Amino acid sequence: MNLFSQDKALSDFVEKAYIKLLEASYTINSENIKEIPYGVTLKTGKSEDKLVSVAIYHTEKKGFSLVTTDPEIKSLLLSLITNVGTLGSDEAGKGDVFGPLVVCSFLLGKKEESLLKLGAKDSKRMKDEEILDIYEKINADFRDSFSMVRIMPERYNSFYQSLSEQGKNLTDLLAWAHSKAIANVVAKRDDITRVLVDKFTPSYSANSRIIAAAGKNPVDFQVRAEQDPAVAIASVIARAGYLISLNQISETVLENKFKLVPGSGAESDKLLEEIVSHFGKEILEKIAKTHFANCERIFS
Repeated sequence: MNLFSQDKALSDFVEKAYIKLLEASYTINSENIKEIPYGVTLKTGKSEDKLVSVAIYHTEKKGFSLVTTDPEIKSLLLSLITNVGTLGSDEAGKGDVFGPLVVCSFLLGKKEESLLKLGAKDSKRMKDEEILDIYEKINADFRDSFSMVRIMPERYNSFYQSLSEQGKNLTDLLAWAHSKAIANVVAKRDDITRVLVDKFTPSYSANSRIIAAAGKNPVDFQVRAEQDPAVAIASVIARAGYLISLNQISETVLENKFKLVPGSGAESDKLLEEIVSHFGKEILEKIAKTHFANCERIFS
């Protein structure tokens, strides 16, 4: 019988959260624990007269998420989702026509647990301002906790072309970037207990390359791995690196005449046409991933 929710995974998590909070000297009134659509709410605090609300949500697609105004409680409960010593790896820019491909591997070790208070989650569910703010704080004090690999457009296009000539594709490029980022952290930290990669391929050769880069550390490949805080933070750092690079390209290559945007839809197509009209087609090698259909339409 599920104690707190009809969703067994959610019920089990709430039970662990309940125990974790009690162990940390928080007060919980069981009468305040209520099931809501896709979640459970409860009230907790250090005393009965200072209770704060906590909402714990779960779906098969998005995993777990927490909503509370208390950063200490959020940090405490997020620690239940991950294992200390997890090296998470994720990428940004893969589906964006402009700018680089960025991969980040981030280690959530003992000293990084304080970062759980920042509220990082899958970067696709965050505003750019939030992403850049969290990155600034991490980059200032936790430089040895992560490695970021940025493949800027000119290098990306050359690399992609070389792989294509060998019968390889974007999967192999991603495997190379993840492997490099993971190996960089493995080389400087000895407190890694496992590596968790947001799964992007079932390819044995690509995954084997990543496993080799992890050395003696076990590697898990999971779909929607961003629900783990280590991967979520890696996702945020990667996206920050991507956004910063977009601005750099806009300022230097495009001389501030155009501002590049993420994505690959109609807005990107319109901007591509305007940039090519001003600078010529040769500019695309320096600002975009030229194998995207958006660029191929211009070259055709």
